Formats: sequence, C-alpha cells, structure tokens
Amino acid sequence: MTSKAVTPEEIERLAQSKGPVTAAASLGIGDYSDEALMTALAVGASRRNVLISADDEDLLDSLSGSRFFDVQIILDEVIPKLRSQPPQIMGLVRRLVEKGGDDLAANQPNAAFRKWCAADQTRANAVIKAARNGDEDALHHLVFALEAKGDPDDAMQSARSSDAERTAGILALSRLPLDREQAQHALALILEFVEEATLQDVAGLLHAALAVADKHEGLDRSSLASALVQLSASNDPTAVHLLATALHWHQSKMTREEYEACLLGIRSVNPENAGTVKEIDRALTKLWASHPEDAASAAGDIIERAAGRIGTKEMDGFFHAVENGDPRTSGRLATSWLLEGGYHARQTLASLFSEINRTEPCVQVTPEDLPKSAPDQLFLCRKAIGFLFLSPMTAASWIVAVLRGGNPEATTQAADLLYEPLLVNYGGALRNWLERTAKEGAPGQEAIQDVLDRARLLHDDIVAAGEIVELEPSTHRRAQLHFMEAEEAERVQEQAHSQSIFADLVTTQHLLYGDRSSFRVTDGQGRRHSQTTHMAELSVSSELPKGLIFDPVGLEHVLEVLRHEVRAGS
Repeated sequence: MTSKAVTPEEIERLAQSKGPVTAAASLGIGDYSDEALMTALAVGASRRNVLISADDEDLLDSLSGSRFFDVQIILDEVIPKLRSQPPQIMGLVRRLVEKGGDDLAANQPNAAFRKWCAADQTRANAVIKAARNGDEDALHHLVFALEAKGDPDDAMQSARSSDAERTAGILALSRLPLDREQAQHALALILEFVEEATLQDVAGLLHAALAVADKHEGLDRSSLASALVQLSASNDPTAVHLLATALHWHQSKMTREEYEACLLGIRSVNPENAGTVKEIDRALTKLWASHPEDAASAAGDIIERAAGRIGTKEMDGFFHAVENGDPRTSGRLATSWLLEGGYHARQTLASLFSEINRTEPCVQVTPEDLPKSAPDQLFLCRKAIGFLFLSPMTAASWIVAVLRGGNPEATTQAADLLYEPLLVNYGGALRNWLERTAKEGAPGQEAIQDVLDRARLLHDDIVAAGEIVELEPSTHRRAQLHFMEAEEAERVQEQAHSQSIFADLVTTQHLLYGDRSSFRVTDGQGRRHSQTTHMAELSVSSELPKGLIFDPVGLEHVLEVLRHEVRAGS
C-alpha cells in the first residue's frame, strides 16, 4: 500500500531531480515497507549521473537524532535496489555510516551494501578489483563484497595481502561458511599474523580466529590457546576487552586452556572501563548457568581487585542471575566468598541479599557445603553474621547447616551465635522460620529448639519488666507536645508553599488514609454523580535489630569485630 501523501510516480520524479536522500526524507517512517515506493525511489535515483545531490548533502548535514535514522531506514531498503556505479553506492553508504556515528544502528547501511553486492556478482567483483588496485573507498567496503561473493579463495587471497586488504580478508573468513580444511587453513593463516602484529591488531585477529575455530570441532587450536594465554598476561584495556568478548561469545566451544586464559585475563579489568565491565558482566551471566563456581570465583576476584568500585550496580546482570537463580547455587557462591573472599566481595553480598517481605532465607545451605574443620565452620558463621546481619534468616542459614550436620565440635558455639546476636536482636520472620525448621524432624532440631526457648525466655523477661510509669510524661504534657508539633508543621508547610515557584501553577491534592477514594464527575450529558475507586493494599514487611535502638554502638562494635576477623592459618 503506497503513502497517501505521495505516489510512486511522484517519488520517482523527486528522487531523479533532487536525489535519494531528499526523496527519502519526504516519506514517513512507515513507508519503508511499501515495496512500490521503495522501487520507485530506487529507479529515479538510479537515473542520476551523480547519485548524491547538493540538496542531499545539505539535508544530511541538517538531519540529526531520530529524524536521521528515520531517513536512513528508508535508504537501507532502497540501496539494494539501486543500479548506480559502485563508487557512487559506496559514497552514499560511507556518508550514512559516518553520519550515524556511534549509534548501534549506524552500520545498517553496510548490511544494505552487502545485499546490493549479492544481487549481482559483477558488483562484488568490481569492488574487490578496485580494492586490490588501492581504491580507499573500495578497501573500506571490501569485507562486505567478499561476504556477498561468498568465495573463501577470494577471501584467503585478500587475507594473504597486507594492511587494510588483509584485515578485510580475515574478517570475511571469520564470517563465511568454511569446510573443515578451509577452516584449519584459515585459522593457521590468521594465527601466523598474530606473532608479528601489534596488541591492537592481535585483538582483532584473535576474535576472527575464534570465530573460524567455532565452525568445526576437532581443529588444531593449540596455537590459538597459546596466543590467548599470552594475551591474558597483559593489563592492556584492549586485551582485557577482547578476552571478555571471547568469553562471552565463544565459551561453549573453547578448550580448557583457552577458557582459563580468558577467566584469568578479565580479572585485570580497570573499573573505569565501563564498556569492558559490562562485557564481563554479560560473559559471567552466561557462565553462571553452566559453570557457576568459575563465574563466582572470577566475580569475587574482580570485585576485590577493584576495591569495591565494581559491585552489584556495575554487574547487575550477573547478580540478578545469582539472586533469582537456584538458592543452593547462590548459597555456594556466598559460602565461597564468606570463607575465602576479601572484604569487598563479602560486603557485596550485603547489598545483594534482601529479606524485605520474605519468609525464607535468600540462599539454601546444606552441611555438604560447609568446610570440614570446626574452626572454619565457626569462622564462616561469624562472617555470615557480620556481613549479612540485616538479613538474619540468610545469616542464620550457615548456623543451621552446622547444627544439622556440621562438625560436632562446632555445634555448641554455633548455637550460641544463633542466640546472640541473632535471636537477641530479631523476633519476627527469623523466629518463625526457625520454628518451622525445628518441626521438620531433621538432625539438629533439638539444638534449634533449645536456642528458641532461650530467646523466648529472654523476651518474656523483658516484657515482664513492664513499663516504668513514673518515667512516662502525663497525658496533659503529651497532648501539649502534639499540639505544638502540629502547629510547627503547619507553619513550615505554609512557608514552603509561599516560597514555591510551582504553587500557583499546580493543584494541591491532599491524600488521606483509607481503602477507597470518592469523588464527583460530570458525565457526557452534563450530569454530576459520585464515583468511588477502591484502593489496593500495599505493604512492606521488614524488621530492624533491637540493638540499633538499645545499644547501637555496642552492636556495631560486635559486627565490626566479626567482619574483620582473620581466618586461622591465613
């Protein structure tokens, strides 16, 4: 269906007289799917002696933002249909790509050029010939011509050349379908260049080599592994980014040596390189599903080396997978970091786990996840309390695991830790969870019930102490204070209202507590009637430790001691 604003005949005349960009700009974004309009625009533009007119150049200079990409989308549909000479097509494509800048959509004209070459092999041959004769524009577009032609021998010939032609040939080899023999030959050729290339070029060569190696199993990848191992020893940002990209896209096809080299290299990331950190985040998120232990170890080391400048915000994808994945696997990550990680990695756990509106711990810990020795088990429990104190059920998970099947020498002290500081500070969800746990009939239920009884006795004694009436203010004094506070609040509100620049521009609305809102409306016949909207209930449940009120300094001191305790023998 053609555009209502313009017919194919009109757009053909406009493209012939003013140029393809001007014609594309006269269409709406939805017209890109109109085959008749796109064909007419291409036919008109192909009749021009010079494809891009002066009007087109001025228009391209003036276009910006989404408006430019609206025009580009239409031209992407038109370019494969054009019948102009290769230099003019390449000039249009180059101009569009340059104008697009760093936007992810900026390279779409290159894909359109590849389709243009594929439509007629003589076009691809012309671009390849011009590139080998040194034409700069053709060299820039050579890789797309080689892809469109689809001949590995042509790509191999360019790869054996030098400079820009070699780069285009290698990139084309990494994208073309190759048989086993061609892939092995291409891999050997690419890795041959790695030995003499600069670090910047090595990154691109190894990326291409990995893409070629992925095409067939059983290829000799020993030289590729050696190159990645050598690259992993560098702290250069380019090298680290390549290793992160390689791990993200090729981890499932890598040999163990290649895989370990990438894991080692990404640990050297600079926190300032946000793009590389995000690529590592994507790689570790993917790795978490297949090799969670390796992902956890790498993430912990990265956080520690960055001294906390990389955390849950910078690696949100990975930590989202941890938080919403299998609680048993998340528990193993937390166990590893609490037992062997550094301060910053452990502190990251505190911001990861939240028990708001929860009735169960964030992780699942079993006796099999614990270290063997009693000192290590107690160290682990103390670290969990120190760093996860505001998530008491999660912090208690390791203590419960010790009581259920840990080292017998650790159970008494572990029970004491469950009592104080956890149950002394928390009732609510922690106590309810422990009561359910004690009724499950699993080993250690007697110890858990004994600690619950001790905590209940303490709570009952506190309640029995009652309130000291003599220290309470009188009802008269309370009422007087409330009245003074209300007057002060009203004065502050009036003063803020008088100084607000928005006070005369907006309507003031007073929100009252309730379960419904009633108001009067005017219907289509001008009649006014009442209408009621029922409001849904929204609640958030959380508990603060009692120590924050009764002894905040003492509680913080206890937690700091637990956080900074050093593991015996370390």
